[in-house]
Amino acid sequence: MGGDLYSGFDELITCEESGKDFRISIQDVGSSVTIIAPHGGKIEPRTSDIAKKIAKNNFNYYCFEGIKKDNNGSLHITSHRFDEPSAIRLLFNSDVVVAIHACTGNASLVHIGGLDKALTEVIADALEAGGIKVSKAHPRFRGVNPDNICNRGRTKMGVQLEVTRDLRDDLRKVEVISRAVRAALKTV
Repeated sequence: MGGDLYSGFDELITCEESGKDFRISIQDVGSSVTIIAPHGGKIEPRTSDIAKKIAKNNFNYYCFEGIKKDNNGSLHITSHRFDEPSAIRLLFNSDVVVAIHACTGNASLVHIGGLDKALTEVIADALEAGGIKVSKAHPRFRGVNPDNICNRGRTKMGVQLEVTRDLRDDLRKVEVISRAVRAALKTV
C-alpha cells in the first residue's frame, strides 16, 4: 500500500464523506477519450484544472477532488489501486485515457509514462514543441502497471503525465500544457 492511508475506494468511503471531504466531478460527452485527475482538488493541486482544460467540451473528464480544510493527502489512493466505481465505469467506454498527476520539484518538467507508447510520443512531441521539457525516464513515474488507472480503458494502455509544481503554479504554462495535450489528442 505504500504511504497511502486507504488501499482502495471501499476503505476510503467508510471514513470519508462525499461532499464534505471529497467530491467527484465527471463530464461524459460520449467521447472515446477521457482525461482523469484521480488525485485532484487539494490532493495534488491544480491537476483537476489541467484535466478540465484539456477536456473542454470535447473529451470526457473525471476528477476525484480533495476538499477538506487540511490533510487532503490522506485521500490519495495510489494509481494502481484507484478503483472509484464511477471512474471505472467511465473508463470502460474509453479508448484513450490520459491521467494528470502532480509531482514535487521546480524543474519545469513533465514526466510522461504509460503503456500507450505511440500516444506518449505524440504528447511528448507536442509538449516539447510548446516549450515544455519532458522526461520519459523517471523510474517512479513510468505508469506501466497494467492496473494503473491510466491503463484501465478499453485498450488497456494509456498515458500518465506528472507535472512539477512550478509548471502547475504558472497559469500560462498550464495553458500551454493543456493546449499541447489537446492538440495531440485530436490526432488520435
